[in-house]
Amino acid sequence: MTQACGSNPPKDWVNILFLTLTPVVGVPVLIWHTYQFGLQLWMPVLFGIMYILTGLSICAGYHRYYSHKSYECSRAVQLFYALFGAMAMQNSILEWSSGHRRHHAHSESDWDPYSISRGFWWAHFLWIFYDNSASANFDNVRDLQKDPIVAWQHRWYKLAGLGAGFGIPLLVGFCFGNPVAGLLWGGFLRIVLVHHSTFSVNSLAHRFGSRVYDDESTARDNWVVALLTFGEGYHSFHHRFPADFRNGIRWCSWDPSKWFIYSLKLTGFASNLRSTAASTIEQTRMEVAVKSLEARIANAGQARAAEIQLGIMKARDAFKAAMVLWRAQAEERAKGHLAQYKETCRLYSARLKEARREWRGVLRALKQIPNEVSGNR
Repeated sequence: MTQACGSNPPKDWVNILFLTLTPVVGVPVLIWHTYQFGLQLWMPVLFGIMYILTGLSICAGYHRYYSHKSYECSRAVQLFYALFGAMAMQNSILEWSSGHRRHHAHSESDWDPYSISRGFWWAHFLWIFYDNSASANFDNVRDLQKDPIVAWQHRWYKLAGLGAGFGIPLLVGFCFGNPVAGLLWGGFLRIVLVHHSTFSVNSLAHRFGSRVYDDESTARDNWVVALLTFGEGYHSFHHRFPADFRNGIRWCSWDPSKWFIYSLKLTGFASNLRSTAASTIEQTRMEVAVKSLEARIANAGQARAAEIQLGIMKARDAFKAAMVLWRAQAEERAKGHLAQYKETCRLYSARLKEARREWRGVLRALKQIPNEVSGNR
């Protein structure tokens, strides 16, 4: 798939035909075939396995590893991402990452390949219908151009993607006596759903949801998209902290890519997982919330507004102090000063709890404002 930005360049008929025909074969033809020849357990199992392998390769591989370098991983894992990512048929690592880095660098501008400002359906998939190869360059992925696996995959990804992406399901189906069913379930249906779940991050997660971490960006946290995309739906967080290996930061947030990456670390296949300090995350969330609550604070009356502003100031100071301690404990750990590290960690936790306590106090005070205002009328 190619990138497009600015005015519409010539149409890419290969992409148009591929994205049009795969749903036609993958949905109605599959339904007809299943009605005619029946459904067996191996068919949805094949689909599920192929969907997981290719989807994780896009989300944990193309996106979090190659595009954002949010962690390091072994050559074996990189090869896994290259092979199964190619089978997702979303372009090579090099082109996918280049387009995605432009999306972050120029979000919602004409240089954003899938800018939501050009419309929901443009952001979802219409941008893929146009050929922008004449103006495309890889200046923003020079680090990836030096990678031999990336270079190899960029040269052969179409052959690998089509050959393995359709060949493996066909072979599995042949082993079960129904190669057409294997091709339909593990090939066409899987490609359609991997495509449109990925596309939903660019469309749904820029149109519907909560702007928790940046109220000036169209990126939103959308748990439905997270369910479809191995955790990529927490998009407000991701646009604010793109280098974090997580998208869903809470333990209960649906983010299989995060769990997969962490499991790679536990087994020795990944290292240097980059994450944002809790104090930075919570302070950012607080600042966005404060902006949205300014009108309510103004209605609180002079005395109450001053009290709330004092609470906000105390919370800000506590978050800033916690951030200083977070940096200090990281330095002490790197230097091997274990005793100092433990003490700084204790102080960091205490200051973070203080910041949270002050912010909760502000929120409790704000909840009382509508009742007080209505009572004065």
